[in-house]
Amino acid sequence: MTMDARNAQFDTARADFYQCLARAFLPPMEAAHARAILGGDLSSDLADLDEELGYGLAREIAQLQSELDAIGDPQTLLVLYSQLFLAPPVPARINAGMYLDGAMNGGSVMAMEADYRACGVERDQAFHDLPDHVSMQLEFVALLYSAQAQRFSGEAAAEPLPVDPGHFLHRFALQWLGSFCADMARAAATRELPANPYLPLAQLLHEAALRDALAPEQDPKAERKRNAIEQARAKYAARGISAEDMDVIKRKLQERGLATDHLSVPVDERDGAMGLAKKSLPTARR
Repeated sequence: MTMDARNAQFDTARADFYQCLARAFLPPMEAAHARAILGGDLSSDLADLDEELGYGLAREIAQLQSELDAIGDPQTLLVLYSQLFLAPPVPARINAGMYLDGAMNGGSVMAMEADYRACGVERDQAFHDLPDHVSMQLEFVALLYSAQAQRFSGEAAAEPLPVDPGHFLHRFALQWLGSFCADMARAAATRELPANPYLPLAQLLHEAALRDALAPEQDPKAERKRNAIEQARAKYAARGISAEDMDVIKRKLQERGLATDHLSVPVDERDGAMGLAKKSLPTARR
């Protein structure tokens, strides 16, 4: 088997793995969906994919099935899902933006949506939730791995999608999964739950993401520029700015057509020169 064929096989398995998890974190509204989870299909599929991928998640998958066995029926699973993620005050957030931004529809959610749009992905009309829902993120990761597999197998054009699945996991999943797992563990310890299969499910997702996440490569030029700026700041902070330094600054500004009149005014007098005056903060009312 060629290297490209092996990569295609591996990425296909990763796509299937994250797709399984995406469906497992959806609300178990349909009885058939819940019965498939409770009946062992989810654990069996994850175990097969874990063996193929070499994640080493046998303990978490066994714990998942043990917790599912304690649930028993679809209605109990739906009630548990509601207790954990839907009925306020929820002990864990199924929308990652609350962990990333501390609010709904924050900057991280917009960044996720930008990645979706860049890859031509839109929310299904049947999906009535925000784009930072755990399931939507994981389905997107599955799509990215599937697209990679098709490129390696020659089924798709060589041009890759503009978002790398490992980079997406690094930018988003790794930033909220630790807190998500901690909240799930706290709920299991403090709430009267019949069982909590979503805790080992979150833990095995976290472990898989740790293995698959990739930090984007740093631009060496940008890194050198940042280092030079930090060194210059430290240098001038230590000795102050001399007349020669001011001449250089003035020349650089003039070369760019920028005003330099303000440089002749001492820093501590500039507020006054601009007609500004310092004021005291008002005292609190008693």
